[in-house]
Amino acid sequence: MLPVERHRYITEILSQRGRILVQEVAQLCRISLETARRDLALLEKRGVLLRSHGGAVFMEHSSAEKTYVPSQIEQGESFRDRSNQSPDSKTRIAKRALQLINPGDCLLLDSSSSSWFLARQLPDIQLVVLTNSVHIIQTLAVKANVRVIGLGGEYSAKYEDFVGVLAEQMLKEFVINKLFFSCHGISHEGGIRESNEHHARLKQQMLLSSEHKILLADSSKFGRRSFARICHYREIDTLITDHLEDEEFRQELAWSNVNVIEVSPSPLQKKTKNSRNGPLAAANN
Repeated sequence: MLPVERHRYITEILSQRGRILVQEVAQLCRISLETARRDLALLEKRGVLLRSHGGAVFMEHSSAEKTYVPSQIEQGESFRDRSNQSPDSKTRIAKRALQLINPGDCLLLDSSSSSWFLARQLPDIQLVVLTNSVHIIQTLAVKANVRVIGLGGEYSAKYEDFVGVLAEQMLKEFVINKLFFSCHGISHEGGIRESNEHHARLKQQMLLSSEHKILLADSSKFGRRSFARICHYREIDTLITDHLEDEEFRQELAWSNVNVIEVSPSPLQKKTKNSRNGPLAAANN
């Protein structure tokens, strides 16, 4: 974790709890006690907190609070923009993902548009679904047999979801059968990545809380450069995509025991789609 990421993380915890111990900072950020003390000293200089013996308390009315704590995450595209990208591919991926779901499962869906496409396809059967997505909660609310649990935290108007320490801590209380999630980019050099560190950190906790990890990623995600690392692809069990062109990467995934499922349109579907867009279709319109 970069220093700036640590400082934001510490500030976020303090804003929610009001206080934190040096030992907690060291454990949460995976740093030494000395580094934790230096971080707290720096944040005290900025007016974010007030150090006390063994820890620190939050400066609730400090001017630094208004400028240092982000009210929403700026990096990455909004949910509405992402939900309009590659809808046909995401629908095929979602329909294939349904085959991995059984009655009685406890599912975890992230706030990606791919998971929302999956939520729209879910039948009204006995399921427990945890999610941090407002849209997924709204979609599943009409299904009488699906129990929905929302992950709380800081609300992002841009992404229409909840992120932060509260959402991460809530996940630690559950044992989840299957995680369905997506990402901003994936490659054999950089692994699975997200556009901002807040979503990346939450998805890391989602992976830790789940027995089976299924990545939903259309072909536009492959080779895309992204800011924050979620995990190495060896940490997932299944990748469902519309098309994987890179044979070298396919081999890397096989060596990492990742089951790759492709859902490219059938030749008949391609032919039908092309005929609709051809001269005869245009003439009939």
